[in-house]
This record gives sequence, structure tokens and C-alpha cells, in this order.
Amino acid sequence: MSDTNPSLPVLVSGGGIGGLAAALALTRRGLRVKVLEQAPQLGEIGAGIQLGPNAFAAFDALGIGQEGARAPSTPTRW
Repeated sequence: MSDTNPSLPVLVSGGGIGGLAAALALTRRGLRVKVLEQAPQLGEIGAGIQLGPNAFAAFDALGIGQEGARAPSTPTRW
């Protein structure tokens, strides 16, 4: 990374699970990151996801496994 410009951020397109995970990983590597998202705010969209064991290994690698993915959740009121 000797030829990179430290004043320019890495641009991540999308503030979903993949974009935010990439931004967190890059930030933890010491890079400046800017996430570009077209939605005016982040929130639930009414869809659920299923996470397999590899997803939890990735959460652990990002350092958010215990307090994030494995933390008790609050049920949504419909």
C-alpha cells in the first residue's frame, strides 16, 4: 500500500450488511472509508435473513460476534 494516497477514502457502495462489513474491516485495517447509500436512513425493510455458521465466524473476525450477532434481541411488534 505504499502507492496509495492516505488522504483519499475508500468508497463503499451500499450500506447493507456487505457494505457495512466491508467498511468496518477496512477501517480496522487503518483505511479511511466513506459509505455511499441512497436510502435517506437505515432501518428495517420487512425482510428476514438466515445466517449460517460461516456468517457468525465472519462476525467474530470483525469483532462484533458477542455484542452484536449473539446479543439478545428485542422482538419486533407487528
